[in-house]
Amino acid sequence: MGRIIDLSIQNFRGINRFSQRFNSDLICLIGRGDSGKTTILEAISAVLSPSWNRTFYDTDFHQCDIDKPIEITVSMINFPSELLKDHKYGLYIRCLNPENGEIEDALTDGYQNVLTLRLIVDKTLEPKWTVINNREQEDKPISASDRAKLNCFIVSDYVDRHFSWSKGNPLYSILKAKETKPEDENKNIVIDALREAKRTIDEVSFDNLSDVMGDITKNASAFGLDISKTHTTIDFKDLTIKDGRVCLHDDNIPFRLKGKGSKRLASIAIQSALSQEGGIMLIDEIEQGLEPDRIRLLARTLKEENSGQIFITTHSRDVVTELASEDLMVIHKDKDNFEMKVSPLNYDREKLQNVVRACPEAFFAKKVIVCEGATEVGICRALDRYRKSRGKSLMSFEGCAYVDGTGSEFVNRAIQIVQTEITVTALCDSDDSGINKKKDQMREAGVFIADCEEDHSIEDQSFLDLPWEQVLELVDYAAKAHSKKDAVIEDEIAKNYPEDALPDSWRGSETLALRKAIASASQQKHKKKEEKRKAWFKRIDHGEALGEVIFKCFDAMDNTKHLKVMLTNMSDWIDE
Repeated sequence: MGRIIDLSIQNFRGINRFSQRFNSDLICLIGRGDSGKTTILEAISAVLSPSWNRTFYDTDFHQCDIDKPIEITVSMINFPSELLKDHKYGLYIRCLNPENGEIEDALTDGYQNVLTLRLIVDKTLEPKWTVINNREQEDKPISASDRAKLNCFIVSDYVDRHFSWSKGNPLYSILKAKETKPEDENKNIVIDALREAKRTIDEVSFDNLSDVMGDITKNASAFGLDISKTHTTIDFKDLTIKDGRVCLHDDNIPFRLKGKGSKRLASIAIQSALSQEGGIMLIDEIEQGLEPDRIRLLARTLKEENSGQIFITTHSRDVVTELASEDLMVIHKDKDNFEMKVSPLNYDREKLQNVVRACPEAFFAKKVIVCEGATEVGICRALDRYRKSRGKSLMSFEGCAYVDGTGSEFVNRAIQIVQTEITVTALCDSDDSGINKKKDQMREAGVFIADCEEDHSIEDQSFLDLPWEQVLELVDYAAKAHSKKDAVIEDEIAKNYPEDALPDSWRGSETLALRKAIASASQQKHKKKEEKRKAWFKRIDHGEALGEVIFKCFDAMDNTKHLKVMLTNMSDWIDE
């Protein structure tokens, strides 16, 4: 059955211009809110709508500019055979070139047939659906009944109609798809069932109403009217015309009254049955109303068992981690001209798959800070609060996320993410020779690097650049956070102090050697193999505490200090 291979959208809602080729049966659109994911699904739903009277408004035009018509075009393969007959749309067939993937108007034996549908809505708000090609033929209108044969339905916030058997709904489409006899084509099975139900109702005597009817019959006779054959039943018009009144119930409860998650799952189940007949399913925000385990099961089942084509949008990391990287498309929208583009995650699949599953939140952002470790993640959290306290926008407002690069995977994650056209900054130390050797490679890939001075970690940089008062505050924090007595902390510092003994009055004896000793102690660089001591700030919450101390005195710090320059540059990058 039909599968979309190409989509073009112009002047529709938040989209000025968008075009994309699709090569798979499962497409998951991810990206920031308001990037246009839902609009893409709505556009597909509109151009393949089975409704003959779909309503459009001025607000459906991009920026309400009604002088530029809405234009949505889809090219599809695997059409129902009856639509390819000459008296239908067979004369408008195009071809898919298997060598270059291009759609051509010249008909070639062995190439797949393609039909291209276009929806245009101008300022009159009257939609026009046509089948088109570039062979100088006049566009041919396509009827609602023929579009209904494409079996395309959308699961969104308005799914109650999906539980009714009326025309234009997925239940009815499944029913029609299962028809095997030619004589069934013009039958309405639901209405036939209602007629049979009415015959059963007609046999009911309604005894509890007979006394009233007896009095009415007697009075009518007195007026010269014979209604002795009158009986009580249901008016035929309420059955045969109102087939939408026949809907699904769970025991005695209509499905429309069930919970949001259950309704969405039921609607998806209906459309899955339709997609197995070759339909196209559109699911907006697939995770709505569902628990994480049911989200993962749903995503996995759709991927493994679908027979038709499925488009979904999501903001859920559970969906992203359950799917393969080649199923995902990251949506980017240019904020100035509202043109949209897509980054398919279908290259270097094995490496990218690991990144997607390790930090899926990165692919919902416009820009990402890849942190070398947990300490840097904590500092980013503190930076976000500092920005808020200074009247700057939060990172999320700027579309910025931060993720843990977990040390050894740090470089690969930064490069893989930037290749999806997401802007990336790497926040890192400069004391790891392995990472230092790859920094030029990261820069060449387009990664902005915010790093410490040569041979320094973020702890080294902090203890060297912060005012002495804040250095002592961090020492006290470490003692309390790790339940260490002052003597233990002093012993850890003393092991890194270059002289024989740590001065008794070391708190009042600020020297460069003492700062370096504290920095080394904070990282347990003196630690022997048999020791089980933990570094002071190698955890997100401890890194956040380090960040809080940094930003407490950040404004008063010397502007030449590398720590301030590094973090200021990164904050400026967030605002770009």
